[in-house]
Amino acid sequence: MKKLFVIFMLLMLFKQLPAQNYKFQALFIYNIAQGVEWPEVNNAFVIGVVGTKELQRELENISQKRELFGHRIDVRPISPSRLNIGDCHLVYVGRTWTNKISEIKSLTASKPVLLISDKPGVQDVCINFIDNSAKIQFEVFPNTIKEHHLNITSSLLNLGIVK
Repeated sequence: MKKLFVIFMLLMLFKQLPAQNYKFQALFIYNIAQGVEWPEVNNAFVIGVVGTKELQRELENISQKRELFGHRIDVRPISPSRLNIGDCHLVYVGRTWTNKISEIKSLTASKPVLLISDKPGVQDVCINFIDNSAKIQFEVFPNTIKEHHLNITSSLLNLGIVK
């Protein structure tokens, strides 16, 4: 219930901020990661970022202060021209690189990797951020999440628009 409250509060805060507030997006991604049931995490929790250095820097700031599931957070840039997903648990794809989603999905097929995009309507991801200026929401694709051998908590699922 505490996580649900934090996510709700973040949604309300995000509603009042410009869409390009990378600090908030990074915090939101951190909270989404907590709402997913992951297979055992060994060593570090790895977040890959495709196409947005600003968000990468904000995630790095979070990684210096926080952990996920008792493990340090390792934030890695992923070059859109050389998609090396490696051992990422979560991959965030910036709006300008969503044309790479199909390729990223094929690289992560059947792996426990959560794919997040910030462009509504993008298929083959687990979660899309939506900013329609009136209300901030996110799309959740439970079938895609299950294909990646992950489970999402019901509290996080209830906050999203299920597709």
